[in-house]
Amino acid sequence: MWNDDDDELDSDYDPEKERRRMEALPIFQKAEEIRELTRRIIDSIDDEEVKMIHSNIMLEDSIIIPAKIAGAEAMEDFIMKMENATIIKIHARSLLTQTASLIFEEVLPEEYLRLLRKEIEAFRLLFREWIKTFHKFPKEGDGWGLFVEDDE
Repeated sequence: MWNDDDDELDSDYDPEKERRRMEALPIFQKAEEIRELTRRIIDSIDDEEVKMIHSNIMLEDSIIIPAKIAGAEAMEDFIMKMENATIIKIHARSLLTQTASLIFEEVLPEEYLRLLRKEIEAFRLLFREWIKTFHKFPKEGDGWGLFVEDDE
């Protein structure tokens, strides 16, 4: 973990231990399941034009989610955690939008897309619990007035 006072890694930081801790988090595990399911769904699209349109967006969304969870977990700053959480929410909602579009285009069996939507809903519930853990950290403001009302 980074030491906020001098921008250096703490001397007792163990990257392997941190990786195992991250991989044990239910929200991270669900994000990885969504990433893998998204990849499999994209691989199932036969229409090359549709695949080209949706694959980059969906794969990017599904990769950013676990990366931002790891980023939020690696720091203690409340504002930075909330910024990562906001990005996660945006990408999860983008995945939902893409599934709706694919359902409309009827290029895949609808049950594949409904399964992904179900997993995103399960993720959302884990997300709501996960962000509650952020409130134990000090709220110092970000200079932009986000997340803290009295930010000057």
